[in-house]
Amino acid sequence: MLTRLCGRRAALAAAWSAVRARGLAPGVSDERIWQALLAEFEWLYGQLDRALRRCVGPVFVLFELKTIVLCVRNKAAHRTLEIDGLLGRSLLAAPLRQALKDEPNVRATIAAVTAVVAAEAPPAREAADGYASGGLRGFEDGLMRGYLVHVATAPLDATVSRFFAAFTDLRNVMILYKQMHWGIADPAAFIHGGTLGPVVFERARASKDPAVVAEVASRAIGRKSLPPAATEGGLETVLLSTLSQRLHQAARTDGAVAVIVDYLWRKYAEARNSAVLLHGAGTDASELERELIA
Repeated sequence: MLTRLCGRRAALAAAWSAVRARGLAPGVSDERIWQALLAEFEWLYGQLDRALRRCVGPVFVLFELKTIVLCVRNKAAHRTLEIDGLLGRSLLAAPLRQALKDEPNVRATIAAVTAVVAAEAPPAREAADGYASGGLRGFEDGLMRGYLVHVATAPLDATVSRFFAAFTDLRNVMILYKQMHWGIADPAAFIHGGTLGPVVFERARASKDPAVVAEVASRAIGRKSLPPAATEGGLETVLLSTLSQRLHQAARTDGAVAVIVDYLWRKYAEARNSAVLLHGAGTDASELERELIA
């Protein structure tokens, strides 16, 4: 399995080089980008034995949260075919797929999804609360937050646990940046489970010193410093790219689970970069480059 995965990883790099040279294919959409990612996840999941599925399953779920969000957004726009296409490749459990497909409107869909997820991850109630207070964006944020809170206390493989801690740090840094930028004070927004506790981020926010964001971000990702004058998009890209580098390094030394997590992340990064190219058509090339995960 690992040999096949390494071969696909090499092909992934070549395919991305071709996209950078020639651009995206005609007719590409967010849904098609994500469908291609889900097809690859489906293939990979099928290659894993029961033990490996149990180890890396939480990482698959993390990315499938985006599938849920895309389906809900398409439900709001009454795009049934797009929902069918997404769910056709999804690894989501049957009750979730049914809720996303069969419920008649967004409110009913979110209620059904929340009920299904809550049976396994009680903090997912935050998704429903997020929708009530912030619409679809609030739903997406609450769904992610609820899941990260859940996995923070779950028994995870060591490699997977390190990945989630780093990913949670990344989320907390961006929450800190946004609160500082917009003058918001919401200590409850910071998520437990990272290498740095929520209290570190809350103290940084309370200082009201913008320079503290870079200091905390550097601590979270293990770098001495960050590029100066990073915009929100630029900061997030630096964080994501640093996580990529850490996962690539772990894949060289830490065994099969690390190789799988690295590959899942590489495919996610490719999908995110493709979406950046899709929505950044006409944007200055140097500005667009700053949004791409290295």
